[in-house]
Amino acid sequence: MRETLLPALTRSISWILLGILALLPSCSSLFPHDREHESGFIATVHPTASDAADEGRPIEESRYLPRYSLNSGDSVQVAFAVRSIEPSADYVIDPGDVIEIKVLFHTEVDGTYNVRPDGKISLPYKSDFRIAGLTPQEASDEISTLYSDIFRDPSVSIQLKDSGLRIENLRQVFNFGAQGPTQTYQLGPDGYVNLPVVGEFRAAGLTIAQLENVVNGSYTRMAPEVACTITLTDTSGYGIFVMGEVEEPGRIAITGPTTAARALALAGGHRLAEADLSKCILLSLDVGSGEAIAQYVDLEAVLQRGDISRDAFLGPNDVLVVPSKRIVEMDRWVDQYIAKLLLFRGAGANVSYRLN
Repeated sequence: MRETLLPALTRSISWILLGILALLPSCSSLFPHDREHESGFIATVHPTASDAADEGRPIEESRYLPRYSLNSGDSVQVAFAVRSIEPSADYVIDPGDVIEIKVLFHTEVDGTYNVRPDGKISLPYKSDFRIAGLTPQEASDEISTLYSDIFRDPSVSIQLKDSGLRIENLRQVFNFGAQGPTQTYQLGPDGYVNLPVVGEFRAAGLTIAQLENVVNGSYTRMAPEVACTITLTDTSGYGIFVMGEVEEPGRIAITGPTTAARALALAGGHRLAEADLSKCILLSLDVGSGEAIAQYVDLEAVLQRGDISRDAFLGPNDVLVVPSKRIVEMDRWVDQYIAKLLLFRGAGANVSYRLN
């Protein structure tokens, strides 16, 4: 009798369990379904140009660093290169340079001149002449004018013979002992960093690439023999925010590249019965333009199907929002939620945003 009832009882329990599973509201999280044809569904998050992978860097660093904005307390390593440059009409004569001056038919002026530390040279009949700060062409024109009162239509040519003393002086400036031409700088509490020759720069709020462009631009104007490469070596730590249908919403302190999936895990994971992982929203504020950029992140594809190409990287103070499945009008909810988040982040509700 027991052998007869056991199979029937087993079949009954199986049907009961299947019925319970069918009624669970969280089944879509447990068994992902195809949402490709739903209206408004974003199949993938296409990275912007600034997030594109750089083949020369590890994937995490190449996708993350272009978006990272420097903060007070961060450390950057600056590698300086001092090299000779080809003389040109745009070269500016500096103290320490050696120049050759020739005046047609007036050999008494011809000669090689060392530019003194005060930026001047001593010319026959004319005493001191300030030549530092002029290009060779400008200096030639001014010397021609200078001698026009004693020579008829003087023709002056100037050739840069040697800037070796300047190069040597610069190399001494950028020699940091055991570190060679490489030095590590920490952003001060005011967000500034102080570099040799060119002085202070406000680095906070800039990306590494932006800071490198600004610094090299200043060296090009003030010391064209110097070029630098800047690398982020350490961060002081910053926060990201995970909000919505997660177990532990709020601010999370991190010190390095973090993806949306990792941020979700740090927030205790999503609420199975409520969260819609397929339409998470990542909100970033572009420091340069002041524009809030919101994009969909399909964490259902990442976690359930292993599609890590959709796992976006989070930058400082980015906000990841996990919405509820019960939201019907997603666009209107996004408008209202982003407005609240912008106010929360101190940006003001009038900041525009785009939803990619």
